[in-house]
Amino acid sequence: MKMQDDHIKQRMDTLQQYVSDMIAVEQHIGDALKRQQGDSHVYEHNPQAARLIQQIASMTEQHEEHLKQHLKALGGDPAKGIKELAASALGAVAGMYDKIRTESVSKMLRDDYTALNLAAVSYTMLHTTGLALQDQVTADLALRHLQHYSQLIMEINRVIPHVVLEDLREHIPGLTISSAEQAVANTQRAWQPSASAIGGAAGSGMGSHAI
Repeated sequence: MKMQDDHIKQRMDTLQQYVSDMIAVEQHIGDALKRQQGDSHVYEHNPQAARLIQQIASMTEQHEEHLKQHLKALGGDPAKGIKELAASALGAVAGMYDKIRTESVSKMLRDDYTALNLAAVSYTMLHTTGLALQDQVTADLALRHLQHYSQLIMEINRVIPHVVLEDLREHIPGLTISSAEQAVANTQRAWQPSASAIGGAAGSGMGSHAI
């Protein structure tokens, strides 16, 4: 009986740890998005980028609230704050977000893109943990949040060429929108490689130590 109780406790402690770490990720991204929302240049420069930043900020708030509710249901304490492990995992993103600087809007979106990809892989980890520990509620919550962010990541991919062009136009007049449209088409194709290209890469020995 004691062994079973220990197993249950370890399982719950692990779930609480992963969910708590994910709250820290969402808090950090949300704080950075609030600073971006307070930058008037974003709204003057590109309404499309401003809308996207608002959308990401709103999503992080929703995610954080849902995670806190779930952590409480697991018996954890949402008031404990950021875990050391999560703060360490966020080091690279924090290095970009925490610098006090005047940035182009395209670089803001680049930083958001990096942060959302970190959140996405973290949710993949949380989803896997939920499945492995037979907690379907945790697994479902993580997958739902991952789907939200995957859509926003794709939206940044579609928007950022136009934002880059607007940044360039501030310093170099006469640039046409056709370059941004071409960049969107080219980069969207880059994310959709053909099956034969994937097969060829696998067959060429990718993943081996040969050069």
